[in-house]
Amino acid sequence: MQGFRLIPAMVTLLLHGLVAAVLLIGLPGISDSQELKPKPVVIQAKLVIDKVPPSRAKPAPPAKPKPAPKPKPVVKPKPEVKPKPAPKPKPKPKPAPKPKGPTAEEIRQKKAAEKAAEEAKQRALQEQIRKQQQEELAAALASEDAALEEAELVSSYEQLIAQLVTNNWSRPPSARNGMSVTVAIRTSPTGEIISASVVKGSGNEAFDQSALRAVKGLGEIAELGELAQQNRAAYERKFRHFQFKFEPTDLRR
Repeated sequence: MQGFRLIPAMVTLLLHGLVAAVLLIGLPGISDSQELKPKPVVIQAKLVIDKVPPSRAKPAPPAKPKPAPKPKPVVKPKPEVKPKPAPKPKPKPKPAPKPKGPTAEEIRQKKAAEKAAEEAKQRALQEQIRKQQQEELAAALASEDAALEEAELVSSYEQLIAQLVTNNWSRPPSARNGMSVTVAIRTSPTGEIISASVVKGSGNEAFDQSALRAVKGLGEIAELGELAQQNRAAYERKFRHFQFKFEPTDLRR
């Protein structure tokens, strides 16, 4: 408001200065010889006096400059998260076509194949039975032949032992026809007689003891040693431990 009040005063001062300059210098084009009577210039001016308050207010202290605002931190824009595309629904598997029933030709072929397989199975079973029977028959024949051969072998060795015992036997006076004694004999693979004992007597002690002495008196049967070398199985089965029945036939009645 104070600035606006000074404007009229300044205008008034400018007008007074202009008038004074004209009076001193004069207007251009007017020579000095001409005297012109200056016309009185009436300037109406009005002095405006501002009312000054009785006590002038102290000028306000200059405002402190506001601190520059701190720069706001630059906020990086968050990366735009694109929404994941919705998974496409998997196509439902098509139902397997229902198998059609076999044709009449297929049924016929299947039955024929099953029949052929069954017949082949029966033939294989019959062939197996036939082979087994043949093997059993051959084994039986072989066993029978072996048994006959072994029986003949045993019989021959029994006769040999009976002859050796008879040759080594001293007849007691009480010996009679029909008397017999059974003696248990144990030998070694060399044919040596290891032990001998009476297992079934004749009822005549003198006869039994005479037969026992005759067996033990042999000491060794060399033929049994040879048998053990040639056919150890037959020796082990029949002459490792055996019983000998002594029954002479040339006694008095």
